[in-house]
Amino acid sequence: MKRLIFFAIIFGLTFLSCSPEEEVEPQNVDLKINFTQLVDGAPVQLDQMIYQNALGQQFSIKTIKYFISQVKLYKADNSIIEIPDIHYVDIRTPETLDYTFSVQVPEGDYTGFSFVYGLIPEENITGSLGLDLDRLMEWPVAMGGGYHYAKIEGQFIAEENYFNFHSGALDGVDYSINVDFKNNPFSITNNLQVINLSMEMQNWFTNPTDWDFEYFGSGIMGNPEAQQVVHENGHDVFSFQLLERLE
Repeated sequence: MKRLIFFAIIFGLTFLSCSPEEEVEPQNVDLKINFTQLVDGAPVQLDQMIYQNALGQQFSIKTIKYFISQVKLYKADNSIIEIPDIHYVDIRTPETLDYTFSVQVPEGDYTGFSFVYGLIPEENITGSLGLDLDRLMEWPVAMGGGYHYAKIEGQFIAEENYFNFHSGALDGVDYSINVDFKNNPFSITNNLQVINLSMEMQNWFTNPTDWDFEYFGSGIMGNPEAQQVVHENGHDVFSFQLLERLE
């Protein structure tokens, strides 16, 4: 009898140890994004006439301001997480250089993500983003209204020559840029991860078109040719890494 009880206990323990484990639901976590601006792969040095474009023209950078919007994360199961936030970046305002999305995301495997550089037409409406951004980034109503996608400013060749590399929706034409990292898989495993998004400034000025500061001059807001070049050159400006943050 004791032997039967012993075997019954052993059988029960074996059965329990072989039972399938319960699946653990993925946790929703905060996802933070950092914004870095580079020239030739190194952090940009503002107000320094030390850079040279593909045409050999010297230039400096004093202003980098832009919007990102329409962020989407693509999961391995083909579902999409859409984040409605519009974020404004200003290299001279440190609190804008990192941002925690308003929507938490599930831990797990992702095939990539995408976002819009600038604003889609449905969101690019004069007065919709608040007085501060109206003052800083509003696009002239006579040119179609809404907001600048970006203001990149500096000097070229000689100290007295300024350029305003301003992009936006000119006369109702949408020149925003869809930045696509859909085939760049990564995993989110905890609440301490951050996307480091880098903008390589030199890429605005080459591929497919080498930017000529003298030809385009100091201002391009009303120039559809220039706006199209900015739109096309922006295809490889951004890159990203997924990093661990220490906080």
